[in-house]
Amino acid sequence: MSKSKMHNMATTSPRLLRWFASKNPWMVLVKLLPLVGIFIYGAMQVSHFSWLIPVYFLIGILTWSFFEYATHRWAYHIDFKNRKVRWVLEAFHIYHHTNMRDYRVLNAGILLIYPLTIIFWLGAFLISGEVATASYFGLGTLAYYYFYENVHYYIHYRLYHKGYMAMIQKYHLYHHYKKWDVNYGNTISLWDRVFATYDGRYRELKLSTEQIEDLITGKRGE
Repeated sequence: MSKSKMHNMATTSPRLLRWFASKNPWMVLVKLLPLVGIFIYGAMQVSHFSWLIPVYFLIGILTWSFFEYATHRWAYHIDFKNRKVRWVLEAFHIYHHTNMRDYRVLNAGILLIYPLTIIFWLGAFLISGEVATASYFGLGTLAYYYFYENVHYYIHYRLYHKGYMAMIQKYHLYHHYKKWDVNYGNTISLWDRVFATYDGRYRELKLSTEQIEDLITGKRGE
């Protein structure tokens, strides 16, 4: 779908988009800090230390990594018939695919962060029945979520040539420029491998000059 034919929050309501998106990961961090403080306070309500505490934190990390994959695959790439649903979801991904130089939609805003965080925490609380357990789980999800927000922003910041960022940048941009139905993971390939959407040909990706200019700096990096 071309940008000119799109009717979504990014194209029709830029002021509203400010509440659903953030300028960069630093602004995401500012919005996350109150939640981190609340979860730390909740975690301190534990009556005694248990070796399960780091397990809850790790489960939170794993949960967000799966949610990242699931949302990308089963929400962002579905052609919803409901116009209102499409108006919201299209602004955060399909629009991003077709307009790589609109950097407003790279990071989430407060109206996405807070409802999702509350839902995750409530789910953990209903399962565990303990504020502290749910809070350690919540801290795990927030930690990995912030990692995800940084990775996605810097993937689109400049070109990398070595290390984790070079690998995950090729992995993600292969999804953008070559095949939309593979490599949904933004930070790891685990869930793509589990659900058979992994495509190792991303390693062969060579970006054109125009594609490099889609990056925020439009530079090759080091």
